[in-house]
Amino acid sequence: MQILKPIVHETIWGGSKLTPFSGSDCTKIGHLYSAIDTVEFRNEIIYGKDKGKNLHEWFLMNRKRYGLENYEEMPILMALVEANLDLSVQVHPNDEMSRKLENMPFGKNESFYTLEAPTTGKMYNGCKADNMEDMKRKIAEGRIRETLDMMPCAVGDYIYVTGGTLHAATAGSLHFEIEENFGKTYRFWDYDRIDKDGNKRSLQLDRALECLDVAKKSVTSHYKDDEPIEERMYFTRLVRDKSEFTNTGAMFSFAVMLKGDKTYGGTRVLPGTAILLNEGETLDTDCAEWMIATLKREVE
Repeated sequence: MQILKPIVHETIWGGSKLTPFSGSDCTKIGHLYSAIDTVEFRNEIIYGKDKGKNLHEWFLMNRKRYGLENYEEMPILMALVEANLDLSVQVHPNDEMSRKLENMPFGKNESFYTLEAPTTGKMYNGCKADNMEDMKRKIAEGRIRETLDMMPCAVGDYIYVTGGTLHAATAGSLHFEIEENFGKTYRFWDYDRIDKDGNKRSLQLDRALECLDVAKKSVTSHYKDDEPIEERMYFTRLVRDKSEFTNTGAMFSFAVMLKGDKTYGGTRVLPGTAILLNEGETLDTDCAEWMIATLKREVE
């Protein structure tokens, strides 16, 4: 097994809930990236045979072994996400729109597992519009807030957001998020929020509308015992009250600590830290709660 160092991402809407687990004094943490491989962020391996390398280097060395030669970066990423304030309302492109607008092969779907519920008990998801013409008319009339629908969001809820769905996490919430490492995010609305330089944060309203499916709305699921929840590019399972977890599949998995405090080989692991497990490897999971995320070899 190999342990990854989590990465702090400071945001305008982040908070201090993740500060004790971050190894930093930042109090505006939006994402604590457990496993990420992008140009901007790449986790360092701090324990295991590849200690000192980063996740991108590990992926390039091992992608052929796992049949992932067509990917230039790890195709999924995951993080703990705190919304101290409401996030910007946004939409991700689906595959078709990602190819059209960004010349990228995939859009973006993502999952939220709620660890702490938002103050309102709801998150933004879906539209209040009969059709796109109705949507654009309300926007033109300055009634953009009236177009935003919401859905209940409680501790233990699992919500899968597909490309084309208008959505945003809301204030007070803490989530485990796993998303496809592709596509773009287009801001639909940001509450006329001002950034640190005194400017309104930029929107990509035209592209957001081009990608938006006004009929799309997510549904809520829940983990049952050891049964995984499967999506097109990954599947996840919740592990708690278990003494160990063995990766019995043919693909590597990430075990991300959600609650607990354990030490492996002298390396302390706190919430938000990911442990990479190759096939056949076993992790002592006792006295902690974990999310196990596994990449699928074939994309549906």
